Amino acid sequence: MNNKLLLFFSIIFYLTSIYTFSQVYHTQAISDDIYTVQVNKNNDWSSYPIIALDGNDYIHMSFDRISENSMNRLRYRIIHCDAYWKRSSGISEIDYLSGFNDNPIDDYASSLNTTVEYTHFAIDIPNNDVNIKLSGNYVIEIYEDGTPEEVLLTACFSVVDTQVSIAPSITSNTDIDTNKGHQQLSFSIFHQNLNIRDPFTELKIFAWQNNRLDTERRQIKPTYVSSDKLIYEHNGNLIFEAGNEYRRFETSSYRYNGLNVEHIEYNRPNYTMYIVPDKIRAGRSYSYDQDQNGRFYIRSNDKNDSEIESDYFNTVFTLPMDSPIGEDIFINGDFTDNNFTDKYRMIYDEENRQYYIALLLKQGLYNYQYLTKSGASYSTAKIEGNYFETENEYQIFVYYRPSGQRYDSLIGVQNIQSRNK
Repeated sequence: MNNKLLLFFSIIFYLTSIYTFSQVYHTQAISDDIYTVQVNKNNDWSSYPIIALDGNDYIHMSFDRISENSMNRLRYRIIHCDAYWKRSSGISEIDYLSGFNDNPIDDYASSLNTTVEYTHFAIDIPNNDVNIKLSGNYVIEIYEDGTPEEVLLTACFSVVDTQVSIAPSITSNTDIDTNKGHQQLSFSIFHQNLNIRDPFTELKIFAWQNNRLDTERRQIKPTYVSSDKLIYEHNGNLIFEAGNEYRRFETSSYRYNGLNVEHIEYNRPNYTMYIVPDKIRAGRSYSYDQDQNGRFYIRSNDKNDSEIESDYFNTVFTLPMDSPIGEDIFINGDFTDNNFTDKYRMIYDEENRQYYIALLLKQGLYNYQYLTKSGASYSTAKIEGNYFETENEYQIFVYYRPSGQRYDSLIGVQNIQSRNK
């Protein structure tokens, strides 16, 4: 009997270990209680969550909890990940952290004078309890005190130890069309101070558009290799749908209709914001709009402290269409954590001949778009359209693991806009 029990627990431990190290992390609210997850640098809403190793910047992450248990004590831990956002298996906490790795969240406050009650939480890293020792990818796991196995949300950030320079370019003259519906990324990596023996095996290159992980490109190999320079060009894997400028709306006040808000209703106990019905933009002429490439910014014009005095509104989006298109439609933007779950899938209303979705969103300025799902990919083609003139933002990440190193170090990051705003 003892041998059978030992075998049983050994199998459970083995399967748990496999799951732990195979899980791919991304920023997301796992619990339905969690809203408005933000991760950035230096509490700058427009910045990406990337800081330099041993630098003066910090990662700021915040979120709200709407629950009867919203005041329960929360804690966090930090996990180092490989280039693919899986838990690093070759190193331990003592290798990548100094300090403690099970810390309480001490920065929290209850909402004030809002129709929806919530608790706002915030964390800055590094802090007096913990600091980062290695470059690479990291994830913050949040959980209640006493139940560390029940993760409420995950938040991802990166730490770069810059050892290469990256010179990128974007063109609408792509390898598949010219000035039509695509943009192509090219770049060179200069590594004069780093001896890269085999760039095909020691480097992992990633690129994506507008912080959308569904556009991620990986397994990018150099076109040309020299002693101190790697060139990546005419790579079909670096051709992206050009898309369209993001749609925008603003719900900074309940006293008047903000940008693209059709009307406001108060249905006790909450407000409902109806966004102006959207139109299909595919097949129309391109029109420039100064968007924020999918970002959102929390703001209340009626209050002093937007973090705890901004209210939550039921926000209703509609997309009139005579009949369903045969593919799922998702609303997308940073406020969805760029996730494609049922929560963000549009529903077709036969009676009113429209797609619709209602989301509980905190007051602020939001960018969004509609994507259709075909197979495992998501596309702007059918709803938003693809226009080569669209201003997009691209990111390039360079990871390095030479022979004998036990983790993926992040040695270069570069952002580029397809055109100046």
